[in-house]
Amino acid sequence: MSSDIARLAARVAVLERQLARTTRTARMAYSSVEDGAIEVYDQDGTLRGSMGLQDDGTVGFVAHNGPPPPTPAPPVVESALSGLTVTWPGTWTDAETAPLDLAEVQVHLSTTADAEPDTTSPVAAFHTAAGGSITLATDTYTPLWVRLIAVNTSGTAGEPSTAVQGQARKAVPDDIVNAIIDETKLARGAVTAAALALGAVNTTALADGAVLAEKLAANSVTLGKVASGAITLSSLGGALADATSQRLVDTMGDAAAWQTTDQGSGATWAHLTGVPDAPTGRSIGEARGFIRLRGTTLVPYEPGVLYRISARIRATAQLASGPDAFYVGVLGIGADQTTLVNRVGANSPNSHYYIAASNRSLPTTDGWVTVVGYLKDRAAAGSAGPNNDPRSPGTVHDAVRYITPYLWLGYASMGVSGSSAVMQVDAVAIEALKTGIVDATNLVSGSVTAAALAADSVIAGKVAADAITGREIAANSVTAVEILAGAVTAEKIAALSITAEKIAALSITAEKIAALSITTDKIATNAVTATKISAGAIEATHIKAGAITADKLDADAINGKTINGAVLTGSTLRTAASGQRVVISPGNSNPETGSIEFYSGSADESAPAELNTAIGYASDSSGTYEVPSVSLSAPKVTGSSQETGVFLQSHVPGYSGGVFNLYANELSGNGVAYINGCGADTSDVGSSIELYVRDAPSGSAQSTAKLTSSGFAIDRDLSVYGKSQGRGFVAQKTLTANVTFSGTETAVITTGSITFKTGRAYRVSLWGLHSAASASFALYRIRKNTVSGTIYKDQIRVNNLQASSANAAVSIQTILTNTTGSDVTAALCWTGTQGGVAQTWTLAASSSNVAYLLVEDCGSADDYTGQAIT
Repeated sequence: MSSDIARLAARVAVLERQLARTTRTARMAYSSVEDGAIEVYDQDGTLRGSMGLQDDGTVGFVAHNGPPPPTPAPPVVESALSGLTVTWPGTWTDAETAPLDLAEVQVHLSTTADAEPDTTSPVAAFHTAAGGSITLATDTYTPLWVRLIAVNTSGTAGEPSTAVQGQARKAVPDDIVNAIIDETKLARGAVTAAALALGAVNTTALADGAVLAEKLAANSVTLGKVASGAITLSSLGGALADATSQRLVDTMGDAAAWQTTDQGSGATWAHLTGVPDAPTGRSIGEARGFIRLRGTTLVPYEPGVLYRISARIRATAQLASGPDAFYVGVLGIGADQTTLVNRVGANSPNSHYYIAASNRSLPTTDGWVTVVGYLKDRAAAGSAGPNNDPRSPGTVHDAVRYITPYLWLGYASMGVSGSSAVMQVDAVAIEALKTGIVDATNLVSGSVTAAALAADSVIAGKVAADAITGREIAANSVTAVEILAGAVTAEKIAALSITAEKIAALSITAEKIAALSITTDKIATNAVTATKISAGAIEATHIKAGAITADKLDADAINGKTINGAVLTGSTLRTAASGQRVVISPGNSNPETGSIEFYSGSADESAPAELNTAIGYASDSSGTYEVPSVSLSAPKVTGSSQETGVFLQSHVPGYSGGVFNLYANELSGNGVAYINGCGADTSDVGSSIELYVRDAPSGSAQSTAKLTSSGFAIDRDLSVYGKSQGRGFVAQKTLTANVTFSGTETAVITTGSITFKTGRAYRVSLWGLHSAASASFALYRIRKNTVSGTIYKDQIRVNNLQASSANAAVSIQTILTNTTGSDVTAALCWTGTQGGVAQTWTLAASSSNVAYLLVEDCGSADDYTGQAIT
């Protein structure tokens, strides 16, 4: 029987080996499909695909009944000339990646936002999951809605995306802005006489400065053509500049007109349309964070031409610390139209010509702000700006041949990642302002009349010698205001020519008469009467010494007058006996003190403001010292006893350095605040500035901060941008001898007792070296007080995959927070136990390789998420 069982067992073994060989062989390794296809079904019996010969005679794998694809993210729609540009970034609203059976993402246009897309008639499609941009021509300028829908290889469509509205930009004659087609847009000879309608060139059709001297017929500018006051000094004479006006105006409608040259971390620049409150148009440029950008259109820079640069900007959001700032000016470019030329001639994007605005602060409350600056000519070194006065324009470097707009937006956000500051630009312009178009050759003789002259345009240099005689001067037209000081000298006056009837009342004042110019022979008898002498005309130099005697002075004549060069003696000098006044006093019995008291005259004033000076005396083992000081105390009102003021003490060599004290003292339970400063004497240490505050009443919360040569000390929490900062070191426990552990949880390091303050967060750092024979992990914990205490941090798994006893580093940090509402006093216990493999672990430590547990206060518990301290 045993032999039969043995034979049966051998037979079973042979069958098992044969079966194993059979199952390892591909089931269709030597199979083929003849004139058909293999169909693939899912677990529900639904046909999902077929591989082989298809119904149309082609061979391949065809998907059937695939699941609907995900929903594409909404597209970005931008206006284009007679069309729309649709951009899809290749992302999905309800999926991380595209399905493998994605066929295309269709683009659909409709006149309403809720129209359902017809997948049989898309206007365009993205054929790759990476997305892209498509520009579509439209036959309408009314707003259209754009939606995307994904279709898979089974022909199944997903859900359509959110509809996004767009509107094509017009390009027909009735939509062209007046004067947008200037001379630079027309080919030479494009506008012929036949193309101009009769009377088409009228006043509104002519640009300022378009009629040049050579276009005017001889004697065509007559007196009637010149407006009253139109011809001023600035437009007379001089060489004619190029009369063709240069004007570059950008209203932020074309993104290609600008190039971003630098930006802060997370900053963006975008062109927005449909902005209803944009003053110039409905398009703006928007900078979020710091953006530096330049124009792409170059404007030739001509010497002798005055250029005006302007921009309209506003801030819609600002930093928490306050308003951001901006620069507006031009970028200097050399003759090659590429090389940058800054103020010192360097090829650098920095230090250019910020003539409209330079680091100008822009609060959100200012709204739209327009800045204007002026440039003219070149120099060895250009102007930094701003140059906002056309009479004092800035200059560019000698090597500049072209300029283009240059903007620095959100300048204070340059180093701020993800800045919240937002600035918007409505328009930027560069204009060449022309002067000197009409000169003497364009004026008909006699065409400049009095009415055509601007006020004060005829000055002394414009009048020929001896052109004005007595005939040209109207009676009584030369009065005191027409005569320059010192203009009438003796040689200008004929003998006995000035008689009483020639002099207007009060017309001769002291400043009209040159010294010693009127002698006896010039004055007719009785010509100078009381009415001829202007008030104040007789000064000290005109009065003979000793001429004014006591009987010449009226009672109280010296009243409210300035007394110069006199010494007044007495105990007190005051400006009034009561009410508002200033009282100057030499002080108390000590002659080295003095005071000035300032009385407001208010009935509520209980004590005046007072300025005191004093020289006190101090002594030590080295001798006696004079200590000079000055103090200023604020006035008091009735019911107040708190004193506020400032005290200054000068340096006293050998005794004390200079001292200052700004204070609000404690009196009658008021709060306290003061700043004390001391500069050390000579080579001594001890210079310091101390700040101290205490709430009212006495015994309330207080805080002190002190700056010395050793550093800055503060005894309360420090907050930065509204965030409480960590208080730093709390406790540390070290280990210098090995600790081993295995299956039983073992204490590695236990700190002393620590008080964890309520509302604070603590960073706990663990460091050491551990090892074990087999590759596995050690399981560490942080417990309260002991190895059996409450677990503060669990499942700290640290691997050692070296499969040997070589040491591996243990470096762990975690956050613990106390949100219990009261302080918690406890020790922290670092424990260890074996992980996935039963073995002994060693935490290695020595005097040269110290393991430790470190506790640091890292800030407010409100700002951290961590394990709770209980």
